[in-house]
Amino acid sequence: MFPRLLFSAIQRRKLRIALAVLAVVMGASIASTLLTVSFDINDKMGRELKSYGANILLLPSSEGTFINESELYKMKTIFWRHNIIGYSPYLSDTVKIKDKEIVLSGTYFSEEIKIPGIKKTWFGTRKADEKEATIRTGIKTIASWWKVNGEWPAPGEALVGINAAEKSGLRQGDIFRAEFSSNNATFKVSGILSTGGDEDGQVIVPLKDAQMLFKKQGMVDRVVVSALTKPEPQEKIDPSKLSPEKYEIWYCTPYISSIMLQVEEVVPNATAKPIRQVADNEGKLLGKFEWLMFLITGIAMTTASLGVTATMNTSIFERKKEIGLMKAIGADENQIAHLFIAEAVVTGIIGGAIGILIGIVLARIVGLWVFGAVINPSLFSVLISGILSLGVALLGSMLPVKKAVEIEPSVILRGD
Repeated sequence: MFPRLLFSAIQRRKLRIALAVLAVVMGASIASTLLTVSFDINDKMGRELKSYGANILLLPSSEGTFINESELYKMKTIFWRHNIIGYSPYLSDTVKIKDKEIVLSGTYFSEEIKIPGIKKTWFGTRKADEKEATIRTGIKTIASWWKVNGEWPAPGEALVGINAAEKSGLRQGDIFRAEFSSNNATFKVSGILSTGGDEDGQVIVPLKDAQMLFKKQGMVDRVVVSALTKPEPQEKIDPSKLSPEKYEIWYCTPYISSIMLQVEEVVPNATAKPIRQVADNEGKLLGKFEWLMFLITGIAMTTASLGVTATMNTSIFERKKEIGLMKAIGADENQIAHLFIAEAVVTGIIGGAIGILIGIVLARIVGLWVFGAVINPSLFSVLISGILSLGVALLGSMLPVKKAVEIEPSVILRGD
């Protein structure tokens, strides 16, 4: 009997139901789009932000020592190895070029590094298979804003910073000698470098050439690392004071602090420090963007709820006599309320399903237009959007349902 009443009520008021569904569709589609983008935004925006600089600096743990270059590949073996986008080691000292003292730095430009691969066994466990995979890392990966007027250096060639070139009178194609103590090396200028930073006053050469000149083969004095991280919580976390369960959660969360600890665990005699300006700004920007997404979602769902309320109010006003008659023949307040709540549930399910599908399509379009990558919906965002849609429909129907159950049949049937 109840399903028939419900079906009949929906059939007779298709336009009103359609308007309520449309309100839910609008809210659900906006919520689904923003939630899908929001849950996938950290990775996408993090990768975009990584083009503006590294966020972790690795230094020797004691003064006068160096980091072993051969240990650096281990950063791609930590728990958050996939979040390590790239790194570039440096070895720097002051040399004489045309009787001018200039800092010469060696680094990776685009270096292929062998890393342990991960191989699945028949039993589903994972084991390391040494030298199975390679990655490319270096300045081209983590500092894409470097502007080179000329060519990137090959072995025996150098980039000369724009200020260093002016100081020493070097131009592209020139050959110069760099003198360090009793050692010296000859380089050809492949290009003029402009970064807006300290590199403008330096000469940058391949790392192995610098190690040969400084007689420090296999050693580096600092490493800059670019890692995808998520904003740290407001309260400062001291890992040593966490319980084992909370420590495990912290360790398995891509906070910059947990990634730095894991890097220190695999690179001996090195201390990791955040490049605060970059790390803090990334965290603040991502956090504000997430809050903006949630705020817009809240406004959209509130608007949808008001739309459902307005539609249901009109529907109940038009059905006052019907409600009065139902009460007069024995329907109690609970039965009246159940009928309208069931209509709201149907409205929420239909509107939510349509809105979520539209939201998924919109999220993919936003991903392609803004980030140049496909944003895939997560089951979590779909579930949250569905629950919000149902909640909006029910919340929007609360006031109209209250008015419906308060209708006095004697007054309505009397015609007052």
